[in-house]
Amino acid sequence: MDVEKAKAHVPDSEYFEYNSRDAIIYALGIGAHAKDDIHYIYESHENFTVFPTFVVAPGLAAAGLMSWPGIEFDLTRILHGEQYIEVYEPLPADAKLRSESRVVDILDKGSGALFLSNVTTYDDRSGKKLSMQQISTFQVGSGKFGGAKTSPHEKKVEDTPKRDPDAVMEEKTSVDQAALYRMGSGDLNPLHVDPNFAKMSGFKEPILHGLCSLGFATRHVIKAWADNDATRFKAMKVKETGKVVISNAWVQLSQASSKPTVDEKYASKM
Repeated sequence: MDVEKAKAHVPDSEYFEYNSRDAIIYALGIGAHAKDDIHYIYESHENFTVFPTFVVAPGLAAAGLMSWPGIEFDLTRILHGEQYIEVYEPLPADAKLRSESRVVDILDKGSGALFLSNVTTYDDRSGKKLSMQQISTFQVGSGKFGGAKTSPHEKKVEDTPKRDPDAVMEEKTSVDQAALYRMGSGDLNPLHVDPNFAKMSGFKEPILHGLCSLGFATRHVIKAWADNDATRFKAMKVKETGKVVISNAWVQLSQASSKPTVDEKYASKM
């Protein structure tokens, strides 16, 4: 790994066009329901809203590392590490987006290398800045190259409160969730659908995208704490591990309910 060469590289802007159909497929991929979440999956609804974490789709397209100077990239050893999302404006129902990507650091974690990428996304038609994301990508087996273990550029998670949860929600994903999510998110890594590729990568079978779990979790928080109004979403950060799908995560809302509203079908059965 050549850290300074990777940080110095300034790629061309990445353009991403979508319409309400694409946003709806994404919403279905993170488990949105016709009964409760119709404003995310019906383009003619008076309050139709593009779910804010859909911005991961243009972010992923812009943050591609396969041919990035200074990085020795191997798709079979790639895992999603952490994700930070900050939204400044609601996403339009249809748009042409422009994203600018930079590798701000490469960390040496011993067992692998962690690539930190910042992606800033704009509405190309209006010029408005819509979102900033930080994507950390872990490549197994690429560590021990003598790099730093921490970075001042890294977005930190908030400390987890030392108390019992204020609310617990449960929802079972479909066996076809990954196949649906990859179509809505644009993350076409065969790890999530091809059994042979999954085995080559060290898994027994295709695995669900970490960002799909992120979408589910965000949807639950918005449903419980924001009256299912996704326009209140401001920012979130998640840290993933090998055992717990998402841990040390937080979501910031522009306005939150004083008490959570948890639908009975999502209530914990524990």
